[in-house]
Amino acid sequence: MALTPPAPPAVASLACSGCGAPLSIRAPGRSLVVACGACGAVLDAQSADHRVIARYEAKRTVTPRIPLGSRGTLKGETWEAIGYLARRTQVAGVTYTWFEHLLHNPTGGVRWLVECGGHWTLAKIAAAVPSAPGPLEVEYLGERYRHFQTATAEITYVVGEFPSQVRAGDTATVEDYVNPPLILSGEKTKDETSWSIGEYVDGDAVWKAFGLPGEPPERTGVGAAQPSPFTPRSKTMLMLLAAFVGAALLIHLLFAILAQQRLVLDAAWEYHPPAPTTASVESEPFTLTGRSSNLMVEISSTLSQSWAYFTLTLVNEETGAARTFGREVQYYFGRDSDGSWTEGAPWDRAWLPSVPAGRYVLVVEPESPRPVTYRVRLTRDVPRPLWLWLALGVLGVPPLFFWWRQWRFEQRRWEESDHPRSGSSGRSDDDE
Repeated sequence: MALTPPAPPAVASLACSGCGAPLSIRAPGRSLVVACGACGAVLDAQSADHRVIARYEAKRTVTPRIPLGSRGTLKGETWEAIGYLARRTQVAGVTYTWFEHLLHNPTGGVRWLVECGGHWTLAKIAAAVPSAPGPLEVEYLGERYRHFQTATAEITYVVGEFPSQVRAGDTATVEDYVNPPLILSGEKTKDETSWSIGEYVDGDAVWKAFGLPGEPPERTGVGAAQPSPFTPRSKTMLMLLAAFVGAALLIHLLFAILAQQRLVLDAAWEYHPPAPTTASVESEPFTLTGRSSNLMVEISSTLSQSWAYFTLTLVNEETGAARTFGREVQYYFGRDSDGSWTEGAPWDRAWLPSVPAGRYVLVVEPESPRPVTYRVRLTRDVPRPLWLWLALGVLGVPPLFFWWRQWRFEQRRWEESDHPRSGSSGRSDDDE
């Protein structure tokens, strides 16, 4: 159902008793004070003569981003901008400024549209006082909020009408707690403590709602209540990762089931240096069947405190094609002041890829400074876990990068707080 904007309320016009500048009251009956942006006078909106109740020196004129009197629709309700104030605080000697626009609706009451560094929140008075289950968190309407920062805020400029007394120079201690896209703020003065609940609003939505010219101010850093663009996609990313990992495991299992994994040679020999006649040995012929696939070569030995090098040649008796490769085995051990230690192993393993079917012999030429007994086993068509690990590694890159960006986004958010995750204080000016 389309929302019909409420009719504009009756506007009471008056002149500022301090400087004579024309003023307006757009929320008669609800506004307590009217502030003149020209001279700094604060007028009593409830009295018949609108007497001056406070003054401050208006050193400069600040132009609200949303001009007073502008009307726009946010969150399904039509609002009119009736007040505007600027605030500032100091953190580590650096001054930060933000701006608050007071919006009014005859039936909905008032809202605060707050802009800080290009980040906007639409806030209203909290429905209840939050509880404090922990030292750095509060609970409000069943939701928990983490402490973000505490600062002393000073009003530096005020113009328009307000439901409470405000004037330049007023200070308050502000505590912010966040649960993006929500922010819970407590404001404490010497007289009272009030709470408000705000929700993050995109700057483009504000500009569109009020029909403002140009573009909204560029966002600086990550806003306290700015929702992470990665959070809605985390579940999808996790589901995709699980699906692809499951597919990789299934494919590996399928290959393992269909693979031959057939032992085609198991032979043992001895090497006694420096006798050259025992250096080279040749196996009995063996047959490889099926499609071209790998051949796993395993060498085990009786090495101890020594090394051996094996030159192996796989010869196809039918075609004469030969494939030569070398493997080194070394095994040392001992004990020192740090305890027992070992280096290497008395065995080795290698894979020959894409070996076609045929009749073969294996020629082995060992070399070692000591006598050694060794055994060679050849197994046809063995699934390699290496390919599975490589696939899992490749599949893990996109989600790891995604989660790193998500972590970095949150880190940048908390760099703006009293609890920076990087261990350093201060505020970031990086743009998101």
